[in-house]
Amino acid sequence: MNYIITIRYFNPILNIGLQDVRNAWYLAAQTPIQLTTIIYQGAVYFRFPGTGKRISYKKIKRGLIKKQIILQLPMELLPF
Repeated sequence: MNYIITIRYFNPILNIGLQDVRNAWYLAAQTPIQLTTIIYQGAVYFRFPGTGKRISYKKIKRGLIKKQIILQLPMELLPF
């Protein structure tokens, strides 16, 4: 089974796509990685999973272009 995600905005410099303001995807990896959303000092930041690196929404917003990308991600089944 697959689930479908529609990316509406894309930043080609950072290879990050925005589904909406709260959901960002890193698209440079072989499989897209969803970034974690945090609020830091009153601003929206996105954090890469497993690292302390974060990137602000303002920085992503600077190079956004309106582009629709459709991702089909496999749904992981439970092992039991």
